[in-house]
Amino acid sequence: MVKRKPMIVDDINIDKEPMDNNDRITRLPNDVIHYMYSLMDTRSIVQSSALSRRWIHKWRSHPYLNFETLPFTNKKFPKFMHRFLSNRKNDAEIVTIDFRSTSIRLSLLKEVISYAMSHITQKINIEYPSLILTRRGGFDLSLFRSHFLQDLCLNIDFELFKTPNLTWDLPVLTTLHLERVSFMLYPTDNKSLDLFSTFSNLKNLVLVNCQLWRVNTFYITSSKLENLRLNVFHHSCQFVISAPKLSSFTYDRMDHLCLLLTSDFNSLENVVFRTIYDNRSIGEQQKNVEFMINIFHQMCNTKFLTLNTATLKFLSSFPELLESKVSPFVRLQTLTLNEMPPSSVDLADIISYFRSCVPDRLFFVEYYPELSSILDMKSIEKIIIRFS
Repeated sequence: MVKRKPMIVDDINIDKEPMDNNDRITRLPNDVIHYMYSLMDTRSIVQSSALSRRWIHKWRSHPYLNFETLPFTNKKFPKFMHRFLSNRKNDAEIVTIDFRSTSIRLSLLKEVISYAMSHITQKINIEYPSLILTRRGGFDLSLFRSHFLQDLCLNIDFELFKTPNLTWDLPVLTTLHLERVSFMLYPTDNKSLDLFSTFSNLKNLVLVNCQLWRVNTFYITSSKLENLRLNVFHHSCQFVISAPKLSSFTYDRMDHLCLLLTSDFNSLENVVFRTIYDNRSIGEQQKNVEFMINIFHQMCNTKFLTLNTATLKFLSSFPELLESKVSPFVRLQTLTLNEMPPSSVDLADIISYFRSCVPDRLFFVEYYPELSSILDMKSIEKIIIRFS
């Protein structure tokens, strides 16, 4: 028995066919159809082609691709995705690619990235939400080469290798979010890593729970960077930041206080500074306090400052250092504490330090204990200290 080839229907001819006034699905305009598709995963989009002859090939040009492995078994998903990408219109625009998998494979990840880089893709979000580590290798940063990509989010547990001669080329990228990514240098490289200086339009950078291998100095250099977040970075290196237009900076629960700000941060207004308090020696604790105070002096234009309890404990452990140094925050308007300081922290000394630059400034305290019940977190009792 000879199998018949599936009929290929021309979208243009279908649109010209007379429509039944009662057939509301067929009469939907293209913009509405694509909006409906944007709320669905790719599997459902393909299945919807059975609803109308006019919809048979609409999925081939849909600009929002949402791949989810949950509706599939592990064996079926790669085959489906490969067939979907192979049969999609090659010249169709891609606004967004969302790829979420609880059992991501490196080969499949490379296929998605390669397809996105070879098309006019504006936004890529690849997420591996599982807490189970499945890292089995990595890929070279040179895979990322696009003059159209504006937003890139990678939440994976694979390595990204940087070769001496090849690196990623993303000149119009404005937002970069990297989570659980490991950066790997080859043994022949020097021990410094500069990844973002070629991104001439980068404005937002988030690095969360990443790891650095064979790296002593990690450079974050960007002339247009406005928002930067460093969170729980596994490292033993120094961070060197040069971003003259930085306006918002989050330094959150880093293992080591190794931070060097090399440019004038005149635009920096919003700072979140959280550290980790542990049982270090008195000498090491004092070095941490001196480091924090030096960093604060480089953030002197900050208007809105948020500190955690660990930071307060470090500062209050050496009141003589606070007394001997004047607070640099001449423009500070709000000091926010997301937790109630322990009894060992003298809050009066902390407030005195932060208003020492202008001793005549008035201040008042807003205390929100009810947040503990609202957020169902007993340890959260927000305190806001406003200076005027």
